[in-house]
Amino acid sequence: MTNSPDNWLSWKESRDRVFSDPTGFLAITDLVWLTQEPQEIKGLSGSWYADGITIHVIDSSKGEHVWDLDKLGDTSFELDGIKVELAVRGGSAVVRPRDPNSEMLKSFSGVKTFDYNPEFSVVAKLELNDAPKEVVVGSIIEGMTQGYVSPGVLVFELNGETHRLIAFEKASSQDLTVYFKDATSGKTSYGTARSVTANHQPDGTFLLDFNFAGNFPCAYTDFATCPLAPVENNLKVAIEAGESKPDRRNTADGIKEQVSN
Repeated sequence: MTNSPDNWLSWKESRDRVFSDPTGFLAITDLVWLTQEPQEIKGLSGSWYADGITIHVIDSSKGEHVWDLDKLGDTSFELDGIKVELAVRGGSAVVRPRDPNSEMLKSFSGVKTFDYNPEFSVVAKLELNDAPKEVVVGSIIEGMTQGYVSPGVLVFELNGETHRLIAFEKASSQDLTVYFKDATSGKTSYGTARSVTANHQPDGTFLLDFNFAGNFPCAYTDFATCPLAPVENNLKVAIEAGESKPDRRNTADGIKEQVSN
């Protein structure tokens, strides 16, 4: 990837496609944590419960269906015109209905971004750890954590100051992934983290172009389990580049306006 406005526009279009997916995150209407107590899920038939990470649904007309997620892993299927996602998050079984007619999906008109600014495209050097190490980060779900392998820290200059960001390995790639916060977080950008790819260069450095910094789904919905940025990755500088705070957010109480300040 090169830091060009044309590539940025193509990236922005690809992000629009991600969030306008009729079975994507904006189609999710609920995040239901199952227990041993049967419960109804809005928009779905039957009574749902879990025994560990084995999910059961009892339907008065169709009997009982069972999914052992220990064997299946995360899975999905169609029911009542809705894609039903069954997953394990934090050791618990969850159900997420994905409705292509959801109001949040209908209201989406494209990702919001800051204007493209070449000043936020920088060259970074990787300071390697003695050995790759696991970095555990929190989640927007209290008590849930996620672990990532970090080869080291990316070091770069911006606005005359030196900055450092813990980087994570990217599967089957020499590129690295960075989760970060900055001085815009919770104001004009989403509060918990954005993600940006550090592109490996032939000379061993990395192109870190914050114009390509994207939001996690949690910027749009309460019905996701996104990671937080490592506490060390809270930049003091304002990164006014990449995706900004969306206008709306889907919550258990309906769609709410999000005000940038």
